[in-house]
Amino acid sequence: MGYYPVFVDLRGRDCLVVGGGTVACEKIAALLDAEANVTVVAPETVEQIAEWSEQGRVRWIRREWKPEDVQGQFLVIAATDDPALHREIYRLVNAQSRLVNAVDDPASCNFICPAVAQVGTVKVAVSTAGCSPALAQRLRDRIQEEILDEDTGKLAQYLGEKRSLVKARLAGYERRQAFWQRVLDSPIPALLSLGLIGEADALFEEMLTEAAEALALASGVTT
Repeated sequence: MGYYPVFVDLRGRDCLVVGGGTVACEKIAALLDAEANVTVVAPETVEQIAEWSEQGRVRWIRREWKPEDVQGQFLVIAATDDPALHREIYRLVNAQSRLVNAVDDPASCNFICPAVAQVGTVKVAVSTAGCSPALAQRLRDRIQEEILDEDTGKLAQYLGEKRSLVKARLAGYERRQAFWQRVLDSPIPALLSLGLIGEADALFEEMLTEAAEALALASGVTT
């Protein structure tokens, strides 16, 4: 089965988790990191979920799931030990064209959760399309240990702060992408790694000015 990889903005969106065990807790933690509004339906929960409820970070409905619980929810995760319940939740939510995931049950999902490696704002999601979550986790761990580091997070933050500046001075998606590639191939990443922010800023401005001038020349605009 083919999946379309996408990162979803859940800030302020209503999300439901059915289940209160360890796996449900992991899913809730990820939703909270995404700043979603989380409701949990379960008669009992692990201690961490109960603490989040006491802190007001999640809304805990202490009972068995009811069909009306899915109404108005942007995303629903079923994390119980009941496959029949998962199928019913999937049927109801999918019929509403909403997002639904049943843990370890790809047939009852219209999206799947990847294994994620992260540093700062950089996230790398790994999926095997549900074939082998264990393999996805193994690959995730290698990426986390061998590729992502603190410098990667700093570089992403720096480039993000420059995006609006580049967009204002360079017209065209392809031109901007070519410029960003030149930046990544330049000494700027190494300068940032050494903490030489001023030097990185100076080189960035020099490169951007050159790119803007070249664009103006190509467009027949004199500066």
